Amino acid sequence: MERIKKSPYIGILMSILVLFASLSFASTRLSMDSDSDIVSDVKKVLTEIALYDYGQSRESLASLRELVKSSLDSPDLKHRIEKEMIAFLESDATFAGKQFICEQLSIIGTKEAVPTLIKMLSDEESYDIAFFALQRIPDLAVDLALCDILPKTEHKVKIGVINLLGERQDVNAVRQLESLVYDEDLQIALSAATALGKIADSHAMEALKKARSKIAGEVHDRVLDAYLRCADKLADAGNTNQAASVHQDIYENEELTHIRAAALRGLVRTDKGGASDIILVALKRENMDLQSVAIGLIRELPPSADLTKIILECPNLSGLGQIQLLAAFADREETAAHQAVLDAVKHYDEAVRVASLQTLARVGDGSDISLLLKVAAEASGSEREAARGSLDLLRGDTVNQKIMALIPSADPNVKAELVRSLGQRNVISATDTLLKTAVDPDQSVRRESFKSLAIVASPQSIDELIQLLINEKNSGVRDEAERTLVLVSQKIPDISNQARAVLAVLPSVEDIEAHSSLLEVAGRIGDKNALPVLRNELKNENPENQKAAIYALSAWPDAEPIDDLLEVVKTSDNDTHKILALRGYIDLVKIRSDRPHKESIVLFKTAMDFATEATEKKMVLSGLGRLWSVETLKVSAQYLDDPDIKPEAEAALIRPLEFLLERDEKSLKEMLDGRMKETLNKILSSTDNEELREWVTEILKRGN
Repeated sequence: MERIKKSPYIGILMSILVLFASLSFASTRLSMDSDSDIVSDVKKVLTEIALYDYGQSRESLASLRELVKSSLDSPDLKHRIEKEMIAFLESDATFAGKQFICEQLSIIGTKEAVPTLIKMLSDEESYDIAFFALQRIPDLAVDLALCDILPKTEHKVKIGVINLLGERQDVNAVRQLESLVYDEDLQIALSAATALGKIADSHAMEALKKARSKIAGEVHDRVLDAYLRCADKLADAGNTNQAASVHQDIYENEELTHIRAAALRGLVRTDKGGASDIILVALKRENMDLQSVAIGLIRELPPSADLTKIILECPNLSGLGQIQLLAAFADREETAAHQAVLDAVKHYDEAVRVASLQTLARVGDGSDISLLLKVAAEASGSEREAARGSLDLLRGDTVNQKIMALIPSADPNVKAELVRSLGQRNVISATDTLLKTAVDPDQSVRRESFKSLAIVASPQSIDELIQLLINEKNSGVRDEAERTLVLVSQKIPDISNQARAVLAVLPSVEDIEAHSSLLEVAGRIGDKNALPVLRNELKNENPENQKAAIYALSAWPDAEPIDDLLEVVKTSDNDTHKILALRGYIDLVKIRSDRPHKESIVLFKTAMDFATEATEKKMVLSGLGRLWSVETLKVSAQYLDDPDIKPEAEAALIRPLEFLLERDEKSLKEMLDGRMKETLNKILSSTDNEELREWVTEILKRGN
């Protein structure tokens, strides 16, 4: 017989197959070894957790949590870990350890863990943690076991089983739960009713319907609540007719307002087409609580809903009802209610008028400008503020143009409101109009013009604002003009250039009041280029120029001019200037929060040395009282003997005493040297403030 010749490729192919088989076997073996290692690690960690108690290191718990996480993609590994956990629960491990294991079983547990967990329900100490695990195990075995154990349990555990059956929505438990609704134990009956409402299938619904007519009191209320939950579930499933029938029955035949309110909500949500009519009927009833619920449901109606009948009902409601309905119209931006809102503006009740004016911001238009202006100009209090607020928020492309168009012919009071609103509406294009009204004969119009210009004007208007300030004669309006010029100047991005225009015009301004105003503006802007000018003004022969420079330096936004003011305090022959400079000095010391406390205390002590009047001393103590420093105690306590400033001295002690109270005993003892104890004893003997005395006593007691 002829011998068959072998192909060289067959050998190669066989070698490859053998290699793949070897790799596959090795991979399987490696996987098995890896799983075994994990299980071995689990056993080791469980040994540690068996001794774990609350407050101890949670390192072993974290380790097990990671091991469990690593098993989630491997059913076999999860099963092996679960077996170890079940054995753990059957051991004499600590309660804290078992609680943690139950948490992990709620993640990987299966029907294998159910018998052990069910057994734990008979232990009063462990039933809670067993419930936690059982609730999340997605296996029918849990439901069957719970139904089986339910008749054998007592009060607490029975309630837990009932609640768990409800959470798991076990339809097979309905028959048992139905009978428990009538249980003599109130908590069991209540829990059974709630569970039926969570299960909410047709059998649970029928059971609740029967119980509704047989039970009274608290359980009856709970049954109704559960019955409504069933109806809501029907509606969610698309069976709106049956759900509406339940809601209607309860709404018409029950007495409890909160139950009827829930039924009313259900009716509106299940009957979209007739929802407006349902709400209208509720509005006509005398029950104010149901009226409120009905009005709230208006917000849930679709934008296309026809509210004509509800709108017409508005005048027939009580004052409170109208206020609530107007708020609902506002929330929906229900422009169809525009006329009803206008009618409510004439209501005898101020609260209704205010609500209607506020609603116009959302449902009104340009045609309401005149009405809002009239109320804003003539009314007062809440009504005036409501009209202003709506005028400021009124929407529409032409509203701004209409407001500006009304200005030339408006009387002063109305014009002031128009000007004010342009600022609040941030109408940038109104800048030129406001620059013109800033020279109006009426000072209230001028004042409002400057307020609005502070918001809308850009740095391009600075030269005009400077001229307006120079020409302004009324001191109150001038103050507003100064503020506006400062704010607009600070809109210049280059902070070293913000006072340029003011400084440029300053030498040519001879009027002392205008000159002083510009100096103060330069100081408040805080442009460093202004400092040499202000320092030079301190040397001016005219006392008014000097005073203006002191005001300006005192208004500086940081503490840089502090030495200039102190020099005035030390050298000026003018007592008024000295007082003003000292007050400015104190204010500048206060505004530096980054300065070391010791430095601030030295500066405050310097101010106190120059203070001759109680007002300035009180200012110093106010500044000292802001410091969390024990050094403050030694300084402030010196003034407890001065009756004119004693309250302020006591107030200055609060923060440093609180600081001491927060120290531990060791650091407190280190702080309480002889001088500090002497200071604390002085406080005890000098103050009448009982709280301070208690604090000092406590500090001395802990510091000894």
